[in-house]
Amino acid sequence: MTPKIHKLCFLIGFSTGLIACSSESERFVRKADSEAIKQNSQLSKYLYGQVIENHKSKDDVRYRALRGLAEVSMSQLFDYRTALKAMETIFDEYKQVTAYELDVRSLRLKAARIYRQNLDQPDKALDVLSQLMIAENQTLEESREIGHTYLALGDYEQARAWYLKSWNTSLDRKNCDNLKSLQLDMMQVYSLRDMCDEVLQWSQVDFPEKCVPDEISVAIERAHCFELSGEVTKALEIYEELIKQQPKNARAHFFLENLKRRQKEKQTK
Repeated sequence: MTPKIHKLCFLIGFSTGLIACSSESERFVRKADSEAIKQNSQLSKYLYGQVIENHKSKDDVRYRALRGLAEVSMSQLFDYRTALKAMETIFDEYKQVTAYELDVRSLRLKAARIYRQNLDQPDKALDVLSQLMIAENQTLEESREIGHTYLALGDYEQARAWYLKSWNTSLDRKNCDNLKSLQLDMMQVYSLRDMCDEVLQWSQVDFPEKCVPDEISVAIERAHCFELSGEVTKALEIYEELIKQQPKNARAHFFLENLKRRQKEKQTK
């Protein structure tokens, strides 16, 4: 047992009586897991960190410590830098270990989302996803995240290609929830390119039987495209029609008022 682990073991054993000084890294990981479940985030993070610092063997104990540190830092402490550092270490040390392949793929998705959503670094997200992109079969979740990342980078053609791949797979599987989300993704890609004809086509795309698209969101995406392409009157008409049909629809009121505000600001400039 290393001096740091021994000292830490003594301190925890003295204060809690839960861990004897003969404990090894495995027991520290279990203790860290337990503290994470109890939301004792800082203690859990510290225990995982001590195991990682002192247990260098690239085995299951080290993997669990790295993964635990990533999860508690990400979901409880919102310490994204520490979470990413732990995940990047996993990617480097366990990339060729078959037993962890599926779990590492799921961590790549989480790391990519952090880079894209929380740190506004889609280029880093794409680096993390690069290993998934060359895999033989991407999951729907992976394909969509790759599409989201390309969209954040402004590479609309690549975003469209990955969304379309996900759409076709979802259509084959009749995955209604994914189809509804992907319809909006495809409309957004074309809207950002001022391609309203394609937006309108995707607003009317066929769905499997008993799968009903999100009509409100679809109408709002159509309005966005009209606004971006300078056809503000058409956008206003869409919002007004939505409000006529659903007077208490807060989203329609919100977007209509914001569009009117933007138009007033343009007129005063």
